[in-house]
Amino acid sequence: MVSLLQYTFFSFCCFLMLNCIHYKSRIQESHDKENQQEVSFSEIRRLNHSIDLKPSTVISSNEGILVLYEKLRDPRYSRSAPIPMLKDDEYFLVLKPKLSQITYGDIEIEKIERKNTVLKVYYQEVENAEYAEQKKGEPILILKIFEKPKNDNTIILIKKDL
Repeated sequence: MVSLLQYTFFSFCCFLMLNCIHYKSRIQESHDKENQQEVSFSEIRRLNHSIDLKPSTVISSNEGILVLYEKLRDPRYSRSAPIPMLKDDEYFLVLKPKLSQITYGDIEIEKIERKNTVLKVYYQEVENAEYAEQKKGEPILILKIFEKPKNDNTIILIKKDL
């Protein structure tokens, strides 16, 4: 039979162990948040087009954006949309996530964070009356990121639920 003293000692050890685990996870969480930096960006162009693109693409040269704009060019018009240019400490991030909650919608970027070489893009699917009317469900968003491009960026798209 287990004595009260043994039971108390066992309970105390369990309590200490759980508190240590909780404390360690809280320290790790705060450390992770300290290492994450919010990234400044601006929206360059928003459209809906059925070209073949990855969910996220980094373009770090003016030649790369020229190639993209040539793909996006509408042959019905003699002029294309104005083509943005890059400075040394900027790059473009082209997003084309697959919509899962709204059939004919768009996306809104909530924030972008960097931790080392990982770029986390938080976005939300939103309704768009124009896209719904035209039955278009392949939104493309071109962002300009205001930091030096890194060769080994890993882009993670994180969708926030409605």
